[in-house]
Amino acid sequence: MTTSTPSSPLVESSRSEDRARAQQLLKHLRATQSSREGPSAIRVGLCGAPGAGKSSLIEKLGLHICSQGLKLAVLAIDPSSKSTGGSILGDKTRMERLSMHPKAFVRPSPTRGIMGGLALNTNELTMFCESIGFDIVLIETVGLGQNEIEIDNVADFVMYVVPPGSGDDLQGAKKGIMEIADMVAVNKYDSHFEMACKKLKVDLDHSLHFQVQRYEGWTPPVILCSASEGKNIDQLYLTINSFKKKRVPDIVKKRASQNLNNMWAYTSNIIMNALQEDDESHPFHEKIEQIKKHLNKSDDYLPYEAATDILSEIFGRKQ
Repeated sequence: MTTSTPSSPLVESSRSEDRARAQQLLKHLRATQSSREGPSAIRVGLCGAPGAGKSSLIEKLGLHICSQGLKLAVLAIDPSSKSTGGSILGDKTRMERLSMHPKAFVRPSPTRGIMGGLALNTNELTMFCESIGFDIVLIETVGLGQNEIEIDNVADFVMYVVPPGSGDDLQGAKKGIMEIADMVAVNKYDSHFEMACKKLKVDLDHSLHFQVQRYEGWTPPVILCSASEGKNIDQLYLTINSFKKKRVPDIVKKRASQNLNNMWAYTSNIIMNALQEDDESHPFHEKIEQIKKHLNKSDDYLPYEAATDILSEIFGRKQ
């Protein structure tokens, strides 16, 4: 397996002509898998705050996965500039050994302003990687903390990576990432931080014990590991593999829910793009321009009212 696939930029493209071609490609690939029982690959989301060591951990875990004879895809999401839309795409350079491995494919992707730690087409790129034969797809989020819960709309299994000394952000009862985590990896379990990591594990185990289980019989394990020293990387893989083998009905059910969520996400994006196009031939262009001018000139005309006026123009009734 090479470190690049010619069709991945097509699947990621936002151009309408590319989107149409990408849909045909995905339909063709998925049709060849329709006779299979259950998912052919497991999609693993890795999230956590900057400095948790996600990229280093992915490289060690990825190399271990490849050593088992499995084919691995890594989708590393990088933040984009709000002004230019550009992205550094530096995660691939932080996984140099894994990027060169013949059984691995590492693909950095810009968010292009999409919130939640993911790029808009991450879901389709994940499906593409599974359809062409990868056994495991790792998705690394941007790394913005508790707002990364969108990873749950893409991944079958969510690994939350935390460093020692993370403090109040790791309360098991806190809304956000901890509620969608299927495993917590306490990274940097090195000689300098050994005691701090052990204490954090005790606190997390206690919190997760009282958290409502997402899947009957599955309490998210907390695993001490070290990317720099390679400690317990095998345990991370074994936990992921165990989940894939034992929770097939849960994965299938979750993917059905994800399809609906992603349908609405694409609907929202398509509508927004269509309405924001500066195209005078657009049937609602003139009315939208009037609403925009009114919003900027009137103090008592509020954004929500402007939004409902646009929707009423489209759907023919007041929202």
